[in-house]
Amino acid sequence: MFQKLRTDLVKKLAGIRLVLVNANGFGQGQENGNGSLPDGKYISLLKESGVEFVAFSKSKSVAASSIAESLGIELREGVTEALGLYDALKSELGIADKDVAFVSGDESDILLIARAGFSAARPEAPLHVKSRSYFVTYHSGGPAIGEIASLIYAAKKHPGGWSE
Repeated sequence: MFQKLRTDLVKKLAGIRLVLVNANGFGQGQENGNGSLPDGKYISLLKESGVEFVAFSKSKSVAASSIAESLGIELREGVTEALGLYDALKSELGIADKDVAFVSGDESDILLIARAGFSAARPEAPLHVKSRSYFVTYHSGGPAIGEIASLIYAAKKHPGGWSE
């Protein structure tokens, strides 16, 4: 079956080089739709092609650590200034705002949502956070990251928007 990815998504996602995730909501929606933990298939494929994945949280969380480990993404705990981390990662990787996908659901991330080239809110996010995000995921927690990774992968693999 052939599917067409929205042209606007392809344009936003094809150049992504960093996926930054607020992991404060990782404990919610830990399972994907079929009742199993999320897998990191698309995350692994993207990492092999040079896309970085970094999650951050304000405090230590066993759930966040477990999910980040299962997805194969770096987790930085104890981050009190997300904007500082964002700027440091951009500088370290030599990338621009347009190269960053940001996934969150927290009101405190409104500035990052506005700066990132692509922003996604989790479904349980407050309405004003969703309305300022470019995309709202269907899943929460780790599966939301897998969902975004699959969209980025499709955009990079099929720049014309067509997939099988």
